[in-house]
Amino acid sequence: MKNRPAITGSPCPSANPMRPRRPPALLLLAAATALLSCAAAACSERGELCLVAHFTNPIDSVRKEDLAALLDGRIADFRRAAGSARALRLVVDERIAGALLKAYPRLRAEVARLDCDESLAADRSILGLCDVRALRPHFKLIAVDGAFPWGRRVDDYTIDREAAYPLLLSGAMQWKPKSSFTVVQTGVTAMTRAFIAGVYRSGDVLYPVRETAPITAQADIALTSNEVSFLDPCTYPLKDRMRFCSPSRFFKILAHSGFDIIELTGNHNNDFGRRPNAHTLQLLRENGIAYYGGGKNRAEAERVLYHATGDVRIAFVGFNEVGPPEAWATDNEAGAARLSKALFEEKLREAAAGAQVVFAMVQCANENEPAPWPSQVRLFHRAIDLGATITGSSSAHRAMGLEFYKGRLIIYGLGNFLFDQMQTLHHRRGMMARHHFYEGRHVQTELIPYIIHDYCRPSLLRGGQARGLFEEVFRYSRGPVFD
Repeated sequence: MKNRPAITGSPCPSANPMRPRRPPALLLLAAATALLSCAAAACSERGELCLVAHFTNPIDSVRKEDLAALLDGRIADFRRAAGSARALRLVVDERIAGALLKAYPRLRAEVARLDCDESLAADRSILGLCDVRALRPHFKLIAVDGAFPWGRRVDDYTIDREAAYPLLLSGAMQWKPKSSFTVVQTGVTAMTRAFIAGVYRSGDVLYPVRETAPITAQADIALTSNEVSFLDPCTYPLKDRMRFCSPSRFFKILAHSGFDIIELTGNHNNDFGRRPNAHTLQLLRENGIAYYGGGKNRAEAERVLYHATGDVRIAFVGFNEVGPPEAWATDNEAGAARLSKALFEEKLREAAAGAQVVFAMVQCANENEPAPWPSQVRLFHRAIDLGATITGSSSAHRAMGLEFYKGRLIIYGLGNFLFDQMQTLHHRRGMMARHHFYEGRHVQTELIPYIIHDYCRPSLLRGGQARGLFEEVFRYSRGPVFD
């Protein structure tokens, strides 16, 4: 991995809880003070001028010329960019307000701390202007001429990191590539049953991941939840369609996809006994792939997995809520970490104390309903209260809703990834989540949509088909951002 600086402190200044919130000021009035206080070194630096919007905004990219016209006051009605019929609300982060006024003296906008005012994240009409300091996952970052600070998203959803960002501002903080990293997370992997037949029909063991492997392999960290152990012989049809195995040669699919970390909270890894599970753990170790949420015994299954990315330390914890009991690890045998309140709280506290970024995932009983159960909401809120950065359910067989709780992301379900369920459109559609981190902060999550074909192959979605999936996900998303 590249060397990267450690996380900095909280970006929001300490606030007196009794102090009333200052209403946003007009840029013309507030920016003069900011401009006068701008240090010469900071004002001479040219950094990326970022455009953010409500998380559900359908706009993916704007032209540099159109954005410049808005800033110059040459476009008075920019409602299309707001993604709805609502009047546009233009808000500028106060740390770049002075520099922006100097560059665009005819601009009229509100001034606020975009990263500290949570009410702004719920405003569907907002267009925010900021630099890297104000980027937060509950806002959607809009590309400029198709480019983001970290590069251009290509048609196959990979990132061209050499692409230059086209809109710079003197006085804005620069995006430093060595300070950033990405984590790509997928939903359910269970390469079994009709998945086996689909791969054999194709004649290509890598057929399932021909479209997705470039995305996962490019990530600094790629992880999936694998629910089925490898053994031979394992052939289709299985004698019991609810007892799962994967042929050993399918391990090549995980390795080729570049998965660095495997979640093992699934309830099917011991379907053929604990020896295939132990064999699968050995395959992972031999191939340098880390794992969490399961292990060769209870102690290993319950441990916090730490993964260093430069100077940033990331923790992974996982639990199995649903059982059955034979799926759980014992003192001496392989299995998943059994969820309990005491263990959950102990491991979250340990992870938060030992890492700057914490992933906490649970194999939940709710696998098919699009809205989270109240028990899930309580569980994942508690995870964030205890320090989780990203949390959610890894067992969902359909794409479910999202939530931003205290500004942190809950994924109630990404859906099936490498699995054979094709009985409904909901079971066929899913998402990969590409999380972007900067100086140890979670700053953005891209949702990469797909639909499963041939019982085994996720095929990337674009345009209206992608939008249809996102609208379904947002319909069942919850919390102030989505209300």
